[in-house]
Amino acid sequence: MVGRIHVVTDSGSDLPAELRQSLGIHVVPLTVQFGDEIFKDGVEISTPEFYTRLRGGSSMPSTCQPSPADFVEVYERIAEPGDTIVSIHLSSKMSGTYQSAVLASTMIDPKITVKAVDSRAASLGIGVQAVRAAQVVQAGGSVDDVLDVVQSTIDCLQVYFVVDTLEYLQKNGRIGLASALVGTLLNIKPVLTLVDGQVAPFEKIRGKAKAMKRLRELSAEFRERYPERQLKAAISHADSYAEASALAELLPEMAGVDSDVILGEIGPTIGVHTGPGTIALFLYGV
Repeated sequence: MVGRIHVVTDSGSDLPAELRQSLGIHVVPLTVQFGDEIFKDGVEISTPEFYTRLRGGSSMPSTCQPSPADFVEVYERIAEPGDTIVSIHLSSKMSGTYQSAVLASTMIDPKITVKAVDSRAASLGIGVQAVRAAQVVQAGGSVDDVLDVVQSTIDCLQVYFVVDTLEYLQKNGRIGLASALVGTLLNIKPVLTLVDGQVAPFEKIRGKAKAMKRLRELSAEFRERYPERQLKAAISHADSYAEASALAELLPEMAGVDSDVILGEIGPTIGVHTGPGTIALFLYGV
């Protein structure tokens, strides 16, 4: 009998709970710390609670990756000898979460195979990889099929995001190649991207409305790059549902994106680094 395939990700994937549950995707939470208080993301603190604390807080929160033991607990709970776990995680340029998963894979029953994947992404950039992996599993695909689809998604994934302020990325040390933008003119809303798994500048735009318009234009440009593929999109937001849902409604008509756009909230794991008001767009072809 062929063993089962399980899909695991972390709380940085920002997948809506219903979607995650329907596809049987397991999540290992990171922790977020406010002063002396430590909470497991999505377990001991909700996203609305997090943004309330973030906006009113006197101290800048931080995050901590799961330990290898945290992964071992999940791996051993869900899998039996002969099974394979595909474990897809936050970019290794942003977090040690992927390394914890790799270490954990050496600490469990050797008859359980773990394939740890560095998503080179964050938020729904990880989430869409986990979704595609779980869909292949549900369709009866092999481990190689799952890994091929994940790699294909990584290879064509394009990420654009707009932050209200660079303050959070800077203070948490996740600003990457965008450090040159710090201290730019008031009301400049940089469109950022990910290059090889780290934050990088893309364009400087004046005002949030123009930045949102630019995201729509970039979607149409992505369509032109992959004319032979079915174009899919996901949007995550940091306490900015109205802007995110408006963008999601416009994309199918404007950019030829599949109408089934995944819409998710940026939870504490990523929200610590982006701050409230962030809108992130993830484009990929299938």
